Formats: sequence, C-alpha cells, structure tokens
Amino acid sequence: MSDSIQQAGDVKIEEISITANGKKYDIRNLVLETSIYEDIFSNVMTGYIVVRDSASFITQLPLAGIEQVTVKFRTPQFTNSGVLQKQFYVNGVEERILDNTQQIYSISLISLEALTDNITRISKKFSGKTHEIIQAVFDKYLKDKKGLQILEEHLSSTSVVSPYWSPLKLINWIVARSYKNAPNVVFYESNKSFYLTSIEHLIRQGVNNPYDTFQYSATAATEEALNVSVQFRRILNISPSTFFDVFQAQDFGYYASNLITHDITLKQYHENFHNQFEYHNKVLNLHDTGKSQTFPQKMPRKPDMFRRVRTKQYGMFDETKDPLFEKWAAQRNSLMYEASQFHLMIEVPGRTDIEVGKVIVLNIPKSTERDLNQATGRDLTDQYLSGNYLVTAIRHSIATNKHTMYLEVMKDSYQKELP
Repeated sequence: MSDSIQQAGDVKIEEISITANGKKYDIRNLVLETSIYEDIFSNVMTGYIVVRDSASFITQLPLAGIEQVTVKFRTPQFTNSGVLQKQFYVNGVEERILDNTQQIYSISLISLEALTDNITRISKKFSGKTHEIIQAVFDKYLKDKKGLQILEEHLSSTSVVSPYWSPLKLINWIVARSYKNAPNVVFYESNKSFYLTSIEHLIRQGVNNPYDTFQYSATAATEEALNVSVQFRRILNISPSTFFDVFQAQDFGYYASNLITHDITLKQYHENFHNQFEYHNKVLNLHDTGKSQTFPQKMPRKPDMFRRVRTKQYGMFDETKDPLFEKWAAQRNSLMYEASQFHLMIEVPGRTDIEVGKVIVLNIPKSTERDLNQATGRDLTDQYLSGNYLVTAIRHSIATNKHTMYLEVMKDSYQKELP
C-alpha cells in the first residue's frame, strides 16, 4: 500500500485489536469509527470504538470489562514520532442495537492508568517539592506504558498525609497547590506522554514556535484542492462557545477576590486582595503585550463580593509546611477560570503528530461586508478572534480511512487592546 498523502486527513490504520483471555483479535474490519479524547484538564485519555458485528463476536469472547484494546494510527509519511498508539481497557458496552443479521454497539475505552487508579488507595505521608512528590506517586502507583514528563520544576513545597485517597486524587490535590511562577499547573495525559506543567509554560514553549497556522474561510480556494499542506491548515468548521459571562465571572471571583488567611500557629489574620486585571501582566499569556486583557479595566468589581477563608496550622508538632495560600489560591482561581472560558471548537483535517498543549495560530475573517478591492489583510481579519490559541482538548475521529480532529482551543488574551 502506498505511504503517500493524497489528501489532508489520510490515515493508515495499523492496528485495532482486542486482547482477551490471553489472545489478540484483529477487529479492524469490524470497526466503523474510532474516537480518542485527550484534554489538559483530564488526567487520562478516553475513547470509544463503534463496531458492526455480524458474527456475534461480542458474545463469543465474551466482552466482560477486563479486555484491552490497542489502537495504532499514523498519518502517511510520518515516522515513529508521528504515530498515535494507545492501549485502553474496555470500560463498557453502550448503544447496542440488534437485528436478525447483525448488531452495532459502542465499546467505551479508558486508559490503563485509570483502572489502576480506581483500585489503589494510599495512606502515607509525603513531604517536599510538589513536583517531586507527584513524580514519586506516579512512579510507585500509576506508571504503566507511559512515563511522566515534568516540564518545569516547582518552587512550591507541601506536606500531606494521604487519607486513603487514590493516586490521581492525591496528585490533583498537590497540583492545585503547585507553582513556579503561575499557579495554573495541570497534570494530564496526551497521546504521547503524561505531563506535569503549568499552562504558562505551555504558552512559553509555543508562542515563539507555534505548531501551525490555520485559516478559516467559508469556501475553499481552487489551489486548496491540489495543495495538501494548505488543506491541512484549513478550518473546516468553527463553533464559538460563550466568550464571557460577566455575572458568572464576578460570582466566581475571576475579576477580583479577597482571600482571608487565618494563621492558628501565629495567631494572625490577613486579607489578601486579588485584582486579575493587574495580575494579568505578571503571568506570560498568549499575547504578551501588557495590554491584552480580555476585559476592560473599568469592569465593575469589588474584592469583597467573593471572599474565601483558608486556615493555616503548621510548625506546631512536626515539619508541616506553611501552605502559603496567598501565593496561589486566589491567583489559581482566576487563571483556571480564564483558561476554561474563552474557547472555540474547530474542525480540521487530522494528523497524528499533534497532541494537546500545543500553541496554534488562527486567522479568522471579519463577518462583515467589505470592499475586497480596497481592504488589506489586516482589514479583513477579526483582530479579537484571530491570534494565538492553546489547544486544550482534541477528539481524534477516524472513520472510513479519514482522520478528522475536533480541537478545543483557548485564549487568555487579545492581540489587540480593548478600547
């Protein structure tokens, strides 16, 4: 079979198999669709395969929930670094439709590490730098096929006795208290590896070297039909979500908040006022111009409308560390809210060398009538919708030998200052 790309979205399905009772079964001919999900706000990957079964394969195995499914896809001409390969556990069988000659059903999939996490409990004390604790927990309790890449070392430290938590619950508790500069640390699985990093670090890696630039247009130009590289960069569909909700943001403490810390050890009480408009410039963002905030400075806000109390108790009987709530609690609350709000969903031709956490550039035209003979490229571009975005989630959909990606992308700033 030729290993050349004829059209953007071409894919080579190298393996879809089920391992049950020590035997591996090739089911590529039975699968109608495969979908794989990865998300920087999700610890593990998930997915499903849709099977058309005319030989009662599901009952001959039978599927009981302990089988492993292996998928392996590759964009033609891509090498090993561009392969999407993953092993999952069967998590369930859903939407089963039967008739006299065949049945169609969906097999839901989840990472091997998720099953390990669900049956493991930890009752142990951990103390030290947050990234070192997370590495130790991952290596001892979760590590399976993939390793953990720590993209930056933390300044934060903590001490915790895990109260019979699962590994991922313990990791998430520590992640929420982790920081180097920006306290927007995430722990997630992509199709390449597990990662521990801050959103700020992902942006730092990507803004100077974006993964690619994508162009949205209602109709494809003639040259697109012939140029595969141009096809890969075309946005097929775009679905904006809610960009902002002022009342929700105010109620969540995004614009401003008051963190009250009560130190039982030192018998001290402090108020820590957070102003997101000012803090925005202290954290690297996708358009680091200093005037790129997504809300105006005159936005009505008062810190006391969102008050949170955190109690400290440390240094009394052991080496328990100061949790330093004032360094991360309010800041993380605003940064994580910001990262979850300004989203677009775009559909693009699939390729297997991408993973979540990449920075991309979107060029989106203005939705307005204009004189195309006199307008410049900048005049035709929406300066607020266009610009740098972080890929926060991907759904890889493979059907009829076509790979389509649905990218959820986020921006935390504008490339043009608000008036």
